[in-house]
Amino acid sequence: NGGNTDYYKLPEGATELQDIIEHKKMHWNIANMFKALYRMGQQDHSSIERDLNKIEYFLKRHKELLRKDML
Repeated sequence: NGGNTDYYKLPEGATELQDIIEHKKMHWNIANMFKALYRMGQQDHSSIERDLNKIEYFLKRHKELLRKDML
């Protein structure tokens, strides 16, 4: 219904992206995708295309782990 849901609430005391990553217990691959999405287009040394390539790389790695039943 578009209402307020608990999984969108920030953990109490969260001040950095790492706080959210730890709270959600994100796997390394997911955390790297999350960080790349968050900073996309905001770094002088990293183009949007480079960030998208990172996301694609970590997504492929994560899907492979799922296929191998390693998660």
